[in-house]
Amino acid sequence: MRKEMPADPDSEKIKVSENKNTGGDGHTTVKDQDIHKGEPGLLHKLVRKKQLEGFFLFVTSRCNSNCKTCFYHDQLNSNQDMTFDEIRRMSETSPRFDKLWMSGGEPFLRDDLVDIIKLFYDNNHARVINLPTNGLLTKRIDEGVGRLIKECPDLQIHLNFSLDGLGATHDTIRGVPGNFKKTIASMELIKKKYGDYPNLIQNVATVVTPEALDEIFDLGVYLLKKDLIATQFFEVVRGDPKDPATKNLTEEQLKALRKKVYPLLEEQANRLFKDFDGVKRKIAKTYFLGFVRFVNELQDANYFGPSPWGMTCTAGKTTIVIDHNGAFRACEVRPAIGRMQDFDFDINKALHSDVMKKEIEEIGGGHKANCWCTHGCWLMSSLKFSPRALLFRIPWAQYKAKKDRIKDFVLPEIDVEAIEYYTVQKASSVGT
Repeated sequence: MRKEMPADPDSEKIKVSENKNTGGDGHTTVKDQDIHKGEPGLLHKLVRKKQLEGFFLFVTSRCNSNCKTCFYHDQLNSNQDMTFDEIRRMSETSPRFDKLWMSGGEPFLRDDLVDIIKLFYDNNHARVINLPTNGLLTKRIDEGVGRLIKECPDLQIHLNFSLDGLGATHDTIRGVPGNFKKTIASMELIKKKYGDYPNLIQNVATVVTPEALDEIFDLGVYLLKKDLIATQFFEVVRGDPKDPATKNLTEEQLKALRKKVYPLLEEQANRLFKDFDGVKRKIAKTYFLGFVRFVNELQDANYFGPSPWGMTCTAGKTTIVIDHNGAFRACEVRPAIGRMQDFDFDINKALHSDVMKKEIEEIGGGHKANCWCTHGCWLMSSLKFSPRALLFRIPWAQYKAKKDRIKDFVLPEIDVEAIEYYTVQKASSVGT
């Protein structure tokens, strides 16, 4: 995929050039892009006011997968989804924010998904969306992406497919025979139809489990060989998964994995910033790789138990989570603290409610903090408000990671045909 555009003329961002060059389609070219992919403005403002920055919406509980790793498994398919009008009321009462994080369930199972996203695009100036999918609903994904590109032209779309292993292993973890093939087919179609659209970033999120540990490197190589991704992130299981055995990794296994996949991350960075010049390319790569390593280090440290991040978690101050049924919380892995129904679906009231203030106090901050986790979304959101992390800890993480670098690394040869033409154990019928 090509690189993303800056969010909009009013957003805070670092440009690699002051020249206003545009291509034939009117889009800003690579020379006018943010040097940090995915989080516009991450480096521009070192001191930020702690206000709503990320809106997390579990848009539906409906799901067509049966994942072993799911932390939301006890809420799925509960037939309690909020109505469009209730979600519209939240958008109308919410302050402006930068980033909309969709979740579920499978978001594309919701018929009015694009209309919901457009609410926040129009009303709240949301210009970045994190849109996860299991990739099973190819037709809906295609139609949804097409509409978003047309109706929300300034929206940076991070379309994140879930792939946790190769072939049958992925199918087993996700509980859907043929899932791997269907997801790859969806990714190929989106790349073919929309790959030249600069505001679309196609990524893969891989949840690391013991079951697929030995396949993860080959999965990364396969995706890069097929040129299907901008980035691939390797996440540890969070929360209380449906199958607790998915969290049975050792410290040594995690360290070995981080070292093994580092050349793949560097290859991603090389591709992301291949059109950047000189020192700007070096800075962009340093922050991309340092950012990933910094987040992974904190995730791995908390995988075995709470371990301080060395920066304040801003959950509840800069983020709010709305469950499919209207329950709200400060963070996905903390309990619900209220119901939007009791606040007339007024986001401002919920954000400044006594229950939210109490929750923020219980989470704490700095040396008072008593809640740490592996959740990458909150790590990414919180580090924006830590000048020390931005200026020192991210570059330092990359400096330490250089020991894992393989000079002149070349993607190894793999048997693509064997990966794609594995035997599906059972026939499956998954609706589109």
